[in-house]
Amino acid sequence: MIVTLVVLEIVLSVGVIAAIILQTGYSAGISGAFGGGGGGPAGYGGKKQGVDQLLEKVSLYLAIALGIVTLLLAHFWR
Repeated sequence: MIVTLVVLEIVLSVGVIAAIILQTGYSAGISGAFGGGGGGPAGYGGKKQGVDQLLEKVSLYLAIALGIVTLLLAHFWR
């Protein structure tokens, strides 16, 4: 039981990291800090694309599942 939860914890952790890294950033980066750059579809106030919306939902659900598995692992770890 514990081995299954640990493996699931690792898989969910990698999934959350991948889903977050694959999302498009909304800041202009270092050039935005100095007043340059920006604009574009991913700039400030930009509209989310379909893939970004999907990745946002996937990362949310994976994070919730990771929290549940973490609580179960803490409960059974004795």
